[in-house]
Formats: sequence, structure tokens, C-alpha cells
Amino acid sequence: MTRNRMIPIALIALVLSWVVCNDSRAQHIGAGFDVFSFFDNSEGNDSYRDTRTHTALRFTPRLGFATNDSTHQVVGGYNFLYEYGTKNIDLNGLVMYYKYQNKKLRVLFGSFPRTLMYEEMPEYLICDSIRYYRPQMTGFSFLYTHKNGHLEAFCDWIQKRTENEREQFMAGLTTRFRFNKFQLGVEGYLYHYALEEGPLGEQHYIHETLTAHPYVGLLLSNEKAKFWTDIRTGVLFQADRDRSDFQWHTPFGFILDADAHLRRFSLHETFYAGKRQQVFGNQGFGHYYWGDTFLQSPWYSRTDIGYLIVSGKNIKLDTKLIFNFTDKGMQWHQVLTLLYKFDIKFM
Repeated sequence: MTRNRMIPIALIALVLSWVVCNDSRAQHIGAGFDVFSFFDNSEGNDSYRDTRTHTALRFTPRLGFATNDSTHQVVGGYNFLYEYGTKNIDLNGLVMYYKYQNKKLRVLFGSFPRTLMYEEMPEYLICDSIRYYRPQMTGFSFLYTHKNGHLEAFCDWIQKRTENEREQFMAGLTTRFRFNKFQLGVEGYLYHYALEEGPLGEQHYIHETLTAHPYVGLLLSNEKAKFWTDIRTGVLFQADRDRSDFQWHTPFGFILDADAHLRRFSLHETFYAGKRQQVFGNQGFGHYYWGDTFLQSPWYSRTDIGYLIVSGKNIKLDTKLIFNFTDKGMQWHQVLTLLYKFDIKFM
């Protein structure tokens, strides 16, 4: 049975299971869709990342079933991606997940949007292009919230082992706790890139990477001036090995990450200085490593200058200029993104 035929069958099974399991509880049904369009063009020095243009439109219709108190929710839908300038539409974006929510605990299980994470990981852990082309997480997430912060653990099962594909999964953690204006936390993950079932090639080895970012920081805001800033500083640590030599590589360095927003303007600065990360280089990007490849430089500065053009209940249109400085030069991006959300409740 083909994947496309499985989709309506899976959605029907989802609806029937929901009705059977919740026939004695008040329910409501909702539907909606998201439209996300992005244009990201890079120019300049490409020693650590190829200069290219990412531009596409993503359309995601969805149908949801929930108890009236929203404790239990089941959502099904599909992610259609059309890249401008091509004739192809990506049909590998099944959305189907269960959500449990009470005052302090939330559980997600299935194929769910990355944006549902309590805090999305920064670019030096999950780079921009992965957010564009793999917006779904397939696995589970457990979130515990407290008045002073949160802790979220997740597993993202990326690829099943086959004759031609390697097994891939990521298990990670994000946590942040605030004490007045001060904060501390840690974020990171273990990424496992295993072997395929077919004959082993000359360079086919299991690869594992552990990346962690413990930090301390400050949160400052002024509601009257519509200003807030989030400053975090700490260590970016990586334990990295390919089982061809069984040698662990452990580069680490100092990293500063700061966000500032004033009305519609935003400024984001990331600065890294230390040992070169991602010791196996660009050959594994998206497989060996999911973070920004500019971290292969012994020092790196990324500056985002943004402006929110349109902001409403259902729509957001913003633009950015991004400057990446390394020991080998500068690369800069022009970015424009549009997000539109529509939701309706039937009963």
C-alpha cells in the first residue's frame, strides 16, 4: 500500500478511535490551516556554508478533536511544500499527534510541528534550513512547567534503518529557570547516525554527537517602552566521534547569545570563541551535524537585524538582514517570512 493511500486511512482511524475512546465526554471539533512562505538568500564568502537561495511555500491543513477542557487533543493534517521555480510538491509531511495537557504537564506523541516545542532550539543547535525543510518532529515530547521555568525532554526519530538509509534519531533536553531578572538553564541533544542494512561502504561508520549549552543570563523588560532583552552566556560543548577510530573529539568554547526587541525592531547577536566545532566538516551536514556550520570556525559572530512589517492575530510578516562573520570572511542573508494561521471551531 502506498504512502498516499495510507494517509486518508490513518486519518479515518484517528477519528474513529477518538469517538470510541471519548463517547462519554464532551468534545469539540476544530479545523484550520497554516500558510508559511519564506525567502532566504545568502551571498558572500561560502567557506563554511554554500551560498544559496531557499524560497518556498508551505500549506498545512489540519483537523482536530479535543475534550472541552482541552486536556486531550488529537490532530491530523498534512504539510505540502512547494519550492518556487520547480514543478515538485513535497508530499512527505504527515501531521498526526496526540496531546495531553494539564496545569503543569504536557505530552506530545506522534508527528507534530517543531514550533510546539516550549522553546525552539537556537540556530547553533538546529540551523535555519532544517527548520524550513523539516518542520515536523516525529517522536514524543514531555514538558513540565513551573512558575519559575520549564523542563522539556524529547526524542525525534528521524529515519528508520533500511538497506539504503541510515537509522537516525535525536534525544534532547531544554530547561530554563528564572529567579527575578536572573536565569539559568541548559539545552542540547544526543544525535545518533547509525548504519544501513546493506553492504558496508568504505567510509560507513556509526557516528554519535553530544552537544550541550549550559548557560546563565539576564531577562530585562520595560512594558511601557515595549522593550525586552534576553541575554545568555555559557559554554558550547560537543562530544563527537566516528566509530572508525573510536576517538572522542571534545571541542568547547565560550558562547554569548543575546536578543533585544524594541517595538517592531529586533536585534539578535550570537558570538562563539573556542575550539572548532563539527570536526568532521561539511561532509555530514544534516546527517552528522544539525547546528550552524559556521561553528567550524574558531570564532564566529552572527548578527540578525529584524523588522516586523505586519503583526496581527492571525498573520505575521517580518524581514531580517543576517550577517555571519568568521575567520574566513563574511556571508550575509536577506530574509522575508510570512506566516498566516486560520482556525475555526465547529462544535
